[in-house]
Amino acid sequence: MAVRALRCGTLFDGTGAAPIRDALVVVTDGRITSVGPAGSRADATGMETLDLSGRFVMPGLIDCHSHASIVPGQGDQLGQLCRGPVPQALAATRNLRRDLAAGTTTMRVMGEEHFVDVDVRDAIEAGVIAGPRLLVAGRGLAANNAHGRALASYDGVDDVRRGARENLRRGANHVKIFVTGGVSSPGPTPTASAYTREEIRAAVEEADRVGTYAAAHAHGGPGLQLAVREGVRTIEHGALATDEDIALMIERGVWLICTFGIFMHPTGIEQGDGHRPAIMDKVHRARRVVADNFPRHLASGVRFACGTDSMHGLMPFELQTLVRFGVPPADALLAATRWGAEACRIDDEVGTLQPGKRADLIALDGDPLKDMAALTRVSLVMKDGVIYDGAHGG
Repeated sequence: MAVRALRCGTLFDGTGAAPIRDALVVVTDGRITSVGPAGSRADATGMETLDLSGRFVMPGLIDCHSHASIVPGQGDQLGQLCRGPVPQALAATRNLRRDLAAGTTTMRVMGEEHFVDVDVRDAIEAGVIAGPRLLVAGRGLAANNAHGRALASYDGVDDVRRGARENLRRGANHVKIFVTGGVSSPGPTPTASAYTREEIRAAVEEADRVGTYAAAHAHGGPGLQLAVREGVRTIEHGALATDEDIALMIERGVWLICTFGIFMHPTGIEQGDGHRPAIMDKVHRARRVVADNFPRHLASGVRFACGTDSMHGLMPFELQTLVRFGVPPADALLAATRWGAEACRIDDEVGTLQPGKRADLIALDGDPLKDMAALTRVSLVMKDGVIYDGAHGG
């Protein structure tokens, strides 16, 4: 039985409780067995102890929306998805190492071609490559003329059902459907729905039938409202959501997954597709609308978490943006830990540092409750009790 004690300078356990100074976390066979003030564990004497007494320790980050193989700064994201399976897998391996090294221990992947996400997830679980724990969607369900359409499209109720069932048969953890247009493509508007009510309902029903849920790419307006009314669990992005949209999400208990970096960070869409006026017009509009509306949305009571949308290693930017929009620093940390776990239905396993949970945690040089930039200084990453040395594996 492998037992290790971690002596923490400051412990933020993700439960909502106040941080603990001089805390001790005991890990046994990859699970947390006790958490509390260091003085409360007299029996810790003799254990292998890792001294993190000068650092801020918190749960590993949960990126609720990303794509393993894409790098937005390289441009043409759909073109990247349409590469062959070997280039896709190699890109994913590189990107996921970067995510893990930056403190992301769990990631929800929201669509890949060739079922690369399923294979990469299995390779990580087998210890073949290093990366966050993955929750995967398989192929994103997109209409033939819609945003997100890569190698395959799904049109009509029967086709949507077939696509959802194939993903689930191949091992998908959830169903992803592209309901509205997007910011990173020049085509459909980001608020109109590419799918009918019946098509969206089919995706939701197929997910529900096997005990999981559907997530909808939707930026706002009629498309977002249609997805919410038909029962999706999470709205991805929501950049153009109105007060009416947010009120409906609150009423139905639907999560908002914020993804700011891809259109706000200079190494995102701007770097990759800045030469395409039709895309940059959407980017500039999204920046204006989000800056005007999100301080109000995030204070409305809507449940929210966050993701990088393929901006690998940039979860700190997402949390810094939440704080800039008025979210208290402690709540920003919760959005990347416990709330992310709740949104993804994995809060029985991760998201907080409590006995029985997986030993997923990170140590920071600095206190993010005082300065979110401390999240860029990750000095230790532990996943399932295994310490990972930067981007080079465990």
